[in-house]
Amino acid sequence: MRILFLSSWFPYPPVNGAKIRIFNLIRELASTHEITLLSFVRTFSMEDAQTNIPILREYCRAVKVLPARTYEPNTLHAFKGVFSKKPRSVIQTYSHEMASLLKETVSGGSYDALIASEVNMPYIVSQHAAEIVGIPKVLDAIEFSLAKNAYENSKTLPQRVRNGLTWLKLKSYTKSLLQTMDACTVPSEQERQNLLEIAPKYSNVKVIPHALDITQYTNTFGASHPNSLVYTGSFTYYPNFDAMDYFLREIYHFIKLAVPNVKLQILGDTGDVQLENWPIDNNITFTGLLHDVRPNIARSWLSVVPLRVGAGTRLKIIESLALGTPVVSTSKGAEGLDVTNGKNILIADTPSEFADAVLSVLRNHDLRKALSREGRKLVEEKYSTEEMGRKFNVILDSVVLSRKC
Repeated sequence: MRILFLSSWFPYPPVNGAKIRIFNLIRELASTHEITLLSFVRTFSMEDAQTNIPILREYCRAVKVLPARTYEPNTLHAFKGVFSKKPRSVIQTYSHEMASLLKETVSGGSYDALIASEVNMPYIVSQHAAEIVGIPKVLDAIEFSLAKNAYENSKTLPQRVRNGLTWLKLKSYTKSLLQTMDACTVPSEQERQNLLEIAPKYSNVKVIPHALDITQYTNTFGASHPNSLVYTGSFTYYPNFDAMDYFLREIYHFIKLAVPNVKLQILGDTGDVQLENWPIDNNITFTGLLHDVRPNIARSWLSVVPLRVGAGTRLKIIESLALGTPVVSTSKGAEGLDVTNGKNILIADTPSEFADAVLSVLRNHDLRKALSREGRKLVEEKYSTEEMGRKFNVILDSVVLSRKC
C-alpha cells in the first residue's frame, strides 16, 4: 500500500514515549508499505529536524515537516475558544500551513490509506485528517484519561467548571471526529473504555499498546550498580513531575533510612522545576534529557514508577522490563499493561507499601532475578514492535477492503 502518515510528533530521535511509538510503527509498516510522512516538529528546532530527516528517509519515500503551533491557554486567542464548541486546544493548534500541505500532497499522489498518529488527546493532527475525504483513515493512539482525570479530580469549584467544560467539549468533538475515521486505535484497554463512553456506537476501535524493538534491548550495558534506583520521564509532562514530587517527599526517606547508600537517578528534562525546593541529597542525580536511556536503566537494580495521574501504556515500564530491570509501580503507573503483581512487577499504592516493595527488591537477590526474567518474557510476548506491526496491518487491510466493497 501507499500510506500517507500524518504525525503529531517528529519521530526521530525517539526520545519519548510518543516518538518511540511513532518511529517503531513507521519502521514496521515500511517493511511492506510505501510511506510518505508529514510531521509537526515540537520539542526541538526545525534545523534539528532537518538534520534527522535523512534517517527517516530510510523508511519513508518522502518526509516533510512543519513547526507545530504551541497551545497557550492563557492567551487572548485561547480565551476566545471558550465560546467555541471545539476544545480551545484544537482551535489554537490548528495549522493552516499543514492543512494546505496535506491537501497538496493528497492531490499530487494516490494513497491507499491515511494514518493520523496523535499519541495524545485528539487535537494536533486529528482535525487535519478529518478534512481529507476519499481515503480510508485510521486515527492512531488517542488518549483521554488525562482530561477525564483532571475533571474527576478537580478540588475547587472553578477547577471543576473549567475542567468539566474541557471534558464536555472533548467528548463532543471526539464523537464528531470519529464519524470521519474508518478505524481508531488506543494504547490500552482503559482508553478503549474511555472512547466507548464517549462514542458507544463506534465499533472499529482496537487496542494496540506501545511497543519496543526487542532486538535493541539485548545488548550488554555493563554491570549493575547495587542499591540503585532509576526513574525515566520529562518533567515538562505534569504526571512525571507529580510522580517524582510524590516519591521524594513521601517515599524516599523510608528507603533511605533502611538503605543509607541507596542511589537514585532521574532521567529526563527537568524543565523549569526549581530543584532546590525538593528534599534531595547527594545520592540523587538528575541527568537531564538523554537520547539513550538504556544503559542507565540496565545498570540499575530497580525502576520506580510512582505515577498518580496520566494515561496510556507506560513505555518507561516496558523499557525497564525489556532490559531486565525490575519495576515497582503504582496501580496508575501500570494501568493498561498486562502485568501480574508479584510475578513480573510489584504494585504498591501507599507511601509505606511502595517503600516496602522497593526494599524487598533491593534486599532479595532471588526476587530481583525472578522479576527480571518474567518481565523480559512479558515484553517479548506482548509488547514487541513485530506484534504492533502485525495488528496494525490487520486494521489497514480491513479498512481498505471495506472501502472497496
